[in-house]
Amino acid sequence: MENSPTNHTSRLAYLDCWRFLAVLMVIQAHVLIFSGVNLPWVEAYSLLLDRLSELGVLIFFVISGFVICRGLVQEHATTGQICLSAFYVRRACRILPPLWLYLCCLVILNAYGVIHINGQQALTAFFFLCNMPFPQECSWFAGHTWTLAYEEQFYLLFPGIFLWLAPAKPSQRLQMAIGSLLLMSVYARFNQLKLLADFTMYFNFMLVGCYTALIPQSTLQRYLNLPLGVWLVLPIVLLLCMANLSKVAETYAKTCLYPILIPLMIFGTPLQYVWLKKIFQHRLTCYFGRISYSIYLWQELATSDYLPASLVRTLSYVLLVFLFSALSFHYFEQPLILKGAGWSKRLQSSMKLART
Repeated sequence: MENSPTNHTSRLAYLDCWRFLAVLMVIQAHVLIFSGVNLPWVEAYSLLLDRLSELGVLIFFVISGFVICRGLVQEHATTGQICLSAFYVRRACRILPPLWLYLCCLVILNAYGVIHINGQQALTAFFFLCNMPFPQECSWFAGHTWTLAYEEQFYLLFPGIFLWLAPAKPSQRLQMAIGSLLLMSVYARFNQLKLLADFTMYFNFMLVGCYTALIPQSTLQRYLNLPLGVWLVLPIVLLLCMANLSKVAETYAKTCLYPILIPLMIFGTPLQYVWLKKIFQHRLTCYFGRISYSIYLWQELATSDYLPASLVRTLSYVLLVFLFSALSFHYFEQPLILKGAGWSKRLQSSMKLART
């Protein structure tokens, strides 16, 4: 089946390419800024590189919101119901095993003195709490799971939100929710309530992705496949904001402007241009997008500040991460994803039988 951006029954290949680009944005900052590699030109661009890394995370958030909402929309359209237990089984089988494998590896490496992460830090990551202001934080090696923490906390809330949306006019209700969170985030940011401001801001990116999944196909088509010139304006504006705005101004832009620009950039990808379609639907880039979750987890171990720092060694570690992630996906993650899908279908069937 063709992976077209308007086909709501197929896997959207170009979203996998965006996932790959997003994880590359994260890796480039970790290699150039945090691995200890001494490159003279990096310091002048370190702020932009760091902000590009967060842009990658925001892209992940938007796509994640779109994908989970799209799945629930399809389930509701097919069965007329939403089975929350089936939803959580699918998410658990996708998210938890790779994370647990990574954390187990960290604990073993710590025991042998290769890295340092204490038990409290590992447990904080295990329970998806690395976005909370704990004194010891989560160490470098598990610190990046702050993004997973926001996603998992969102997953706990979203099915309830979806059920609230379902009765009538879901898009309008979601617009109200997005607008309310935006205002709350601006208010919290202005009053220096950082934790609340961050929660509402990051949740909004996932809600915007959900909103895109709820838009009727006929309406969505209006801004899919944007003209190339219009589409190029979007990343250019993002780059200009990240390169030139102060920390405070960029934060407000991230709260108010980026939730508009990023979804348009992703879902408006002009695939009508053959050369661009070949890039965004290339088998290799899409494949790396499919395994991007494992790449994201393990790249943190590869890009740590090992002394003496070496760019060649760091890039070699990153290459090993890509190879390991491919093996992990095929022989560890994919079987569990399929098993979770089977459990999910049985739970949906049981729910349907219980209602008849």
